[in-house]
Amino acid sequence: MGRSTGGPAAGPFYRRRDLLFLLTVYASLSFVTNFPSGFTNSSVNTAVEALDSFIAHSYKHRGYTLDEGTLSLVRSTILNAWYFFQIFGALLSPMFLDEYGRRQGYIIGCAVTLVSTIVQLAGIRLNLPEFLLIGRSLTAVASPLCDACLILYLQETAPLSMRGEVSFFCEIGHGAMCVLGTVLGMRNAFSLIIVWLVPETPKYLLIMRNDRAGAIRSLDFFLGAGVKGNERHDEILWQIERERAVEAGKRQSSFRECLSTFHIRRAILLSCAVLTLTLSFYPLLNSSTHFFLEMRLSSSVSEVSSMLIMVIFTLSCVAGSTIIDRFPRRQLIIGFGIITNSFLLAFALLSYCARTHPAVKYVALAAVLGYCISFGLVLGPLSWFVATEMVSQRHRATVFSICYAVSNALIAATNFATVPLYRLIGGACFILLFIVPSLFALVFIYRCMPESLGKQAHEVATEIRKSQESLYEPEHKPLLTDVDDDCWFDDEAFKY
Repeated sequence: MGRSTGGPAAGPFYRRRDLLFLLTVYASLSFVTNFPSGFTNSSVNTAVEALDSFIAHSYKHRGYTLDEGTLSLVRSTILNAWYFFQIFGALLSPMFLDEYGRRQGYIIGCAVTLVSTIVQLAGIRLNLPEFLLIGRSLTAVASPLCDACLILYLQETAPLSMRGEVSFFCEIGHGAMCVLGTVLGMRNAFSLIIVWLVPETPKYLLIMRNDRAGAIRSLDFFLGAGVKGNERHDEILWQIERERAVEAGKRQSSFRECLSTFHIRRAILLSCAVLTLTLSFYPLLNSSTHFFLEMRLSSSVSEVSSMLIMVIFTLSCVAGSTIIDRFPRRQLIIGFGIITNSFLLAFALLSYCARTHPAVKYVALAAVLGYCISFGLVLGPLSWFVATEMVSQRHRATVFSICYAVSNALIAATNFATVPLYRLIGGACFILLFIVPSLFALVFIYRCMPESLGKQAHEVATEIRKSQESLYEPEHKPLLTDVDDDCWFDDEAFKY
């Protein structure tokens, strides 16, 4: 029997309206998730001189005079504490996501972020940089939880044909909030209101909580009440029910299980390899103004350039969302990984030459702009969700958290070392810290990464298992528990 196409309610206007509503929900969640991290990390970039003045004045008022080296150490500690404490937040995230759900995790994360905002405001009012450190650390602990909730909402509620496109909302929101945050400041109470209005995902409610009525209400929210009662609505519930039957009786995902299971471990390693390609972006996010000042650009030009690269990066993310579901993920990662590192190599060499040839500094600035365009088109946004496309529903939160923790450990180490090394050896530090590791990561991706475009997670996992035939681990048959219908509704739901 053919599928019902629905009555008048399923007409073009209704479906277009539902799609617009769903994209509005995604955009709202992305913005409230990324506003704290975007503001926290971009404002200290353009205001590098103001931050140094604030730290120096605070300690001088208390009877301590800081030399340039000590001041740089204090500033680096305040900036890089963010990535260190994100590791702890990432390791704690699976507990909240699997035990309490995506929505409750969101509310907890936003509440902690609101408290951290108050602490940072108190630090400014009391002229105490230590409070900035404490506030940034609290925000960093909550940030992985909110980020994981966001990517799981997008992955668990998006049509398969739009999964990559809507997942770009993660990085679009981050870039937009980096720009907007420097102007508006932090107003995180609004984020609690947005998150409170969005229901839990249907897959979590039915699979993890056995709440069929709640899952139906969630479906009505994300798809529109017009689908209720027709065959498409029943098919959506059947797909979730089938996945619940597959997962029935299985224990909650754990770090040990993920690290000891070959195809999950391989997915984690591949995701970390992709994240390695993104490490070079964070020194530019935090310290591009400092790099430009070292190239002998004026203070005003350096600050405007830092703002400009974030605007270009955000626009590139928007443009990238239109191509991500049209080309193979693997080819995009490898191709843009090469392009991005080529621009970074150009900047490293040109910034070094700019110290003796002043005119070269503008060419180096153009290389940074090219880097941000290529990074925003593919690598930045895609790195958010590449891991969740290779593992089943039960393991997504845990795998995402492991990758997030590893990524932030690498970011903390490389970001902390970049500024001192840049002063010591110039642009060569980018070659040592980022380009060389990226080359090894690209080789690993080329040899081992399967294609995930348009595929369910169990199909990707099967391809990863096939690689075992030529490796040291014996081949084994796919387990039933690894079968997963990632997309809980079909693309017909949004045809218009």
